[in-house]
Amino acid sequence: MLLCCSQRTDLCAFYSKWLVRRFQDGLVDIRNPFAPQQVLRVEFSPSQVDAVIFMTKNPTPMLNKMAVFRDYAVGFQVTVTPYGPEIEPGLTDKRQVLDSFRQLADRLGPSHMILRYDPIFLSQRYDEAFHLRAFERCCQQLTGSCTQVIISHLDLYKNTRKHQRELNWQPDSLERFAALACRLAEIGTRYGMRLQLCAEDLDLSAAGIENRSCIDSEWLRALTGKTVEYPQTQARPHCHCLQVTDLGEYNSCAHHCRYCYANFDEAQIARRRALHDPQSTLLIGHVQPDDQIITKKKSERQLRLF
Repeated sequence: MLLCCSQRTDLCAFYSKWLVRRFQDGLVDIRNPFAPQQVLRVEFSPSQVDAVIFMTKNPTPMLNKMAVFRDYAVGFQVTVTPYGPEIEPGLTDKRQVLDSFRQLADRLGPSHMILRYDPIFLSQRYDEAFHLRAFERCCQQLTGSCTQVIISHLDLYKNTRKHQRELNWQPDSLERFAALACRLAEIGTRYGMRLQLCAEDLDLSAAGIENRSCIDSEWLRALTGKTVEYPQTQARPHCHCLQVTDLGEYNSCAHHCRYCYANFDEAQIARRRALHDPQSTLLIGHVQPDDQIITKKKSERQLRLF
């Protein structure tokens, strides 16, 4: 199985103690977001997990916890974007994030690290010149720490529409994004980094930009040293990531990014975070007597997402 930590929330930044406990116990409960009384119970061990994928905007809390994952193949996708607190009000100092990125790369190797410079949107403040400067600074500081960069254009979700005033994004920016991406690729090449698109219906291969998935067989092979076949999720148009078991829950991230698709209700986030218990098998709250437990045993190699 592939364990993802997490596309739904930032487990590394806010729930690292809980995450470590789940791996120590080899058991995690995941509540179905579409049928809340249904809980998937996942029992796992290193022999049954092909890779653990950490997706985060702040890997710092994981630095002193990586020994717990020494028997697993692990990879990090770390998002570093140049936006200010009006867009990303809950983020830590990005200089610290970059330093933690470098430390993880030193331990794991650059092939285990992916930089995410996404989503990209264009506004009066965050124009092409701004992104070019910011991306080059980022590449300079991560030279030798990764070779792969994921970029994407801002998508229109409920949350992005709600925060249009703060984002002030310009609706014609998809065409401008394509032109900007080509210039970003030139910068990346100078620093030994290749760019790839995430879930975009664009062909920028002439600029050396690949159309790949965030979690694909090529990266999995780099992490594990072997070829493992997994179905694709097809969770949204033009997304072809491999199917993973995500340990997170929606509306539980305190970064409060104005463009986030997975966390869009700040009042609900506060209530749910107050229910978090690092000792619980669930990320939020506890298993209730009337919950329906669906157990997946260690012997079942592939787990299907809700």
